[in-house]
Amino acid sequence: MKLSTLFSKPRWQSKDAAKRRSAVAHDNDQELLSNLGRLAREDADPGVRIAAAKRLADPGVVQGLAHDDADAGVRAQARALWLDLLTGTHPAAPSATERLRLLKAQDDAELAERIACHASEPELRRAALAQIKRPTLLMDRALADRDASIRLALVERFDDEATLERLADRARKSDKQVARRARERIEELRLNRGDAATFEQRARLLCERMERLLSVPDHADAEREIAIQWALLSHPAAEPLHARFQAAVDLLASSRDPAARVAAAVAPATESPESVVEASTEPALPAEPAASPDPAATVVAPLIAQARFAASLDEAQAARRQQQEQQRALLAELGEHLHACAAALESGASAQAHASKARIDELRRRVEAPLPKAIAQQLGEVDTRYAELSRWQLWADRQRRQQLCGEIEALPELRLHPDAVATKVRDAQTEWSRLDAIEGATAARASDLHRRFHAACREALAPAQGYFRKRQELRQSQSAAIAALLARAAALAEDSSDWSEVANLRRDTVEALRGLDRIEPRERKALAQSLKTQLTALDARIARRDAEVERAKAALIADAEALADGMPRGAVASARELQKRWQVAGSGRRSRDQAQWNQFRAAVDRVFGKLDAERAERNARETEVRAQAESVCVELETLAGATEPPERGAIGRLQAAWDALRPRDEDLLRRFGEAQARLRESAQRQDRERRHLRFHRWLELYRACRAAELADGSPEAQHRWAALTADAPADARLAGRFERATTEGRRLLPAELSDDAHVVLVELEMLAGIESPASDLDLRRNLQVERLSTRMRGTQAAGVNEQLDALLTRWSELEPTPAHTDERFERALLAAIESLP
Repeated sequence: MKLSTLFSKPRWQSKDAAKRRSAVAHDNDQELLSNLGRLAREDADPGVRIAAAKRLADPGVVQGLAHDDADAGVRAQARALWLDLLTGTHPAAPSATERLRLLKAQDDAELAERIACHASEPELRRAALAQIKRPTLLMDRALADRDASIRLALVERFDDEATLERLADRARKSDKQVARRARERIEELRLNRGDAATFEQRARLLCERMERLLSVPDHADAEREIAIQWALLSHPAAEPLHARFQAAVDLLASSRDPAARVAAAVAPATESPESVVEASTEPALPAEPAASPDPAATVVAPLIAQARFAASLDEAQAARRQQQEQQRALLAELGEHLHACAAALESGASAQAHASKARIDELRRRVEAPLPKAIAQQLGEVDTRYAELSRWQLWADRQRRQQLCGEIEALPELRLHPDAVATKVRDAQTEWSRLDAIEGATAARASDLHRRFHAACREALAPAQGYFRKRQELRQSQSAAIAALLARAAALAEDSSDWSEVANLRRDTVEALRGLDRIEPRERKALAQSLKTQLTALDARIARRDAEVERAKAALIADAEALADGMPRGAVASARELQKRWQVAGSGRRSRDQAQWNQFRAAVDRVFGKLDAERAERNARETEVRAQAESVCVELETLAGATEPPERGAIGRLQAAWDALRPRDEDLLRRFGEAQARLRESAQRQDRERRHLRFHRWLELYRACRAAELADGSPEAQHRWAALTADAPADARLAGRFERATTEGRRLLPAELSDDAHVVLVELEMLAGIESPASDLDLRRNLQVERLSTRMRGTQAAGVNEQLDALLTRWSELEPTPAHTDERFERALLAAIESLP
């Protein structure tokens, strides 16, 4: 052994939960194995607890975890393990006897259904099915259980004829016995409720069976069975059938020897079942007594009585031998169970001991003779040891009762939801009742623990009473709402055409059915039935309405197809009228509505097909016109944006093309108009620029002249002048002024403007319509007065172009002006040119 292992704890005691889980699942430490139960109940880690429970596989520990563990995951896994253990599908499942005992101690519907479906032992499935009341599961097991006796026993639990009819129909091919027994049960139920037709059918069948015995050589047993069944008919058969049955009995009697004929005569078929079964020696009176005694009957009567006595004696001896055999078999079985119970007590297998003791008590009641000495001695020993085991179990049950009391008393501090509190209290009460059933209810109810438990239950439920009262009020209000809905549906007239209200009622009814969990459980069944009846009635009404809508729309479809085939004059208007009538017809079942709409639309589309073709042709023509008009617009816009004037006749050609197209597109009309406006503006601008060109050329020549005057005829000025006059000669006055500037050399410019120059400059500003300096306001005013006087004298004023020409001529004739006036002169000249038309 390593030194480290001497001073370290085992893995299952580690603080690391993962290590503990691994150790619990795989290690074989004996101490670990002996502590698995404690680990499953007390370990802090949920994974360790469930791992310990799975390895231990003890039903008691697993059930405790499934019921009491704080972790929901552990409870779920423990619940699954608990179901596997009791079903027997787990490898470590207890014996069938122990599982049967545990099942009988439970009140768990899910467990019972799981065992009924998956347990391999027939007795377990039979016990589980005894606890189940769900009809659908019982029917499924009656069809699918592996044991034929269980299937037949389940048939006996059905008392509803409709259910038995379904069962017989489903088992018709798969299980002939179940199907036949279900049919027999239906007949028995009908006989019990006094169904006359069934009585008559049964009587006729018995008559036919009795008549068929005439062709059977040995039919004593069958005849007796038929006679018993005839006597068991509680409803008297009709007189013809009674006579028919009696005739068949007489024929059978006459087919035997004289003694048998006499016996048949003195034992009519109308005797009671008990007398038939017990073969009573007292003859019954015949149905129709003879007028005089039969001599043959007088002779053979003693012989018949002797034969009957011998037969009765033989039957009694056979019955006694059979009884003795049964008693010996019971004693042998009692001895076996005594040995099994003693072995179970010795090994501590309490479940097996309980099962064996229950069987011992049952066998002891059935054994009538005194017990042999060895068995009686062994029974005493088993009783003593079993009593000790029972005391120990009572102690354990008391511990469990104390634990239940503690759990219920701790509920107020947990602050659980009221429903959770009620569930825990109900589960605890169920377990308490189970313990009462095991121990004896009278003794348990007289104990202090009983009073403590029920006081704790009342105290735990007290804080939740307000919640339950409020829920009760809400459930009552929901019930009232459902009652109002039912009244609303009842008030709706049968011939009402308010289909929106019908649809709303159906929707509200469906919602009410889905919300039945919000009302009192005891009212759910009745309300559910009422709501389902109402829903059925509403569905029938809606179905009738859907059928009417379907017929109306079918007629409209026929009209539309006839219209599409004939295409009479006014077909388009008729088609539109059919569409209006389709809308008025209303809406039916959605799937059928859609199919009919597709048919109707196809027929109407055929009517509108010709209109669509014409429309397409018109659209194509309009598209072509638009394209041509757009081409005209593009060409006109190109001409409008050109710097050169358009070719002669181009604008007229485009206008003629536009007028021929006559487009109606607003955008194109606006675009063509804008192009025309831009073309006119371009023509006007070009004409204006052409008319103003000479003034701008004069200004350029003047600038070159001034450059020469200011720079003493510099070569640059001369080159500039030569470039400007290369195409056309300059004004003679301005040319002379330039010549003087280049030939005479530098001249001294005056400091101020001359009077003539002053006048010309102010007149130029007046012509341009711009302000003059403040120093020239008087001169400008005088010039304006003079111009006004001239006009008043009737003198015709020259045009603005002539006036500007005159001013420039006068300015050219003047001597060079001061340099500081050049800017004022150019500003006035440019303004005057811009003001020209």
